[in-house]
Parts: sequence; C-alpha cells; structure tokens
Amino acid sequence: MADKRCENGHFIDESWDLCPYCPAEESGEQEIPVVRPNRFTERRTDVPEPRRPTPAPPPPPTTVVPRREPTQPVQAPPQERTVAAQKISAADAQPKRYVVGWLVGLSGTVRGESFAIRIGRNVLGRDRHSDVVVNDDQASSHHADLVFRPEERRFILMDHNSTNGTYVNEMEIEPRRDLVPKDVVRIGSLRFLFMPLCDEGFYWDDEGALK
Repeated sequence: MADKRCENGHFIDESWDLCPYCPAEESGEQEIPVVRPNRFTERRTDVPEPRRPTPAPPPPPTTVVPRREPTQPVQAPPQERTVAAQKISAADAQPKRYVVGWLVGLSGTVRGESFAIRIGRNVLGRDRHSDVVVNDDQASSHHADLVFRPEERRFILMDHNSTNGTYVNEMEIEPRRDLVPKDVVRIGSLRFLFMPLCDEGFYWDDEGALK
C-alpha cells in the first residue's frame, strides 16, 4: 500500500517524485502557432515590393572620323625652255624637186597609171617607200635608179644589182643607159613608157620655165 501522497492527495510510491495521476504543469512559455503559407492566400499589400534595377542608358554612338590620307605636294610642271631655231638660209635649203618626166604603165596592174619622175635620183622597186613602186614578184626591193641630171639635161637608168635585171626596149642594160622619149622600160613583168618633160628647150628655174 502506498504511503506517500502528492500535493493533490493521490497516494503514490515513495520512490516517485512526480504523481502520475496529476495533470502536467503548464509551461510558462506560450506556444507559437505555426502558420503555413497558403497558395490561395491573398497577397499582402503592406509589404513593399522589391525595387527593380533601372537599366543603364545606352552609351552614346561613337562618331567615326574618316582618316585622311596624306596628300603628296603637287609639283609644278617643268617650264619648257625656248630654244632659238637656227635660221636656214635659202642656199642651205634642199632644192625643190620639180617634176621632170613620167613613167606611164603599159601592162599589168599599172596599165594606164602615171608615175612622176623628179629632179635627182628616183628609186624604182618593190619597196613601198620607193619613188616608183613596182608591185611585181620578179622585182627587187631596190631594183633600179632613174636619175635626172639638170646640168646636162640627161635621164640615166641604172640597175641596182637586181636579181632579174632591168630592160630598155627588151635589151638588158649593163649597168646603165640614157633614156630618150618613148623608151619602154621593163622591170619584172611590168612595162613602162618613158615620157620626159624637161629637155634642151624646157627646164625649171626659180621663176618658172625657160624655153
């Protein structure tokens, strides 16, 4: 039988310090209610919203200045020097080459064509720079020379070492021959009639023709 009573009169064993029949003593600390968030709970208006960071203004556009290439100094054009031309006297000037006769074509491509013969040397040949161009395969580039000597009033035809020779009235000249009016000169396959202008009774001078 228990021989010990608690403060409320309950009989308990002597070895017990607390009565199992008495209610537990209330603690001085208040129980803090636990509030769990509810997804449907209205948003509180008393809590200030966090401030959003203000975006920084964009940097001002940079102006690209075009690079100017260094310009070379403009040089003035060189001044032309005036050179005094030496005056040519009438005695030093080349005499004018008057026409003193003609070669008239009688055959081939030159038939009916006339070629002027002038004072001094006249080159006959296939070269296009000749005084009388002989367009024939049998003609040499420099085939012959027809020379008029004004002091003698002579027309002299000279072969210039041509391959096929030069002929007057179908006779080969060796190496030269004087021409008389209406001689027929043949170079290659082309024939020419010689017609003089100047003779003993007609010649050019500085003022005109002498008769």
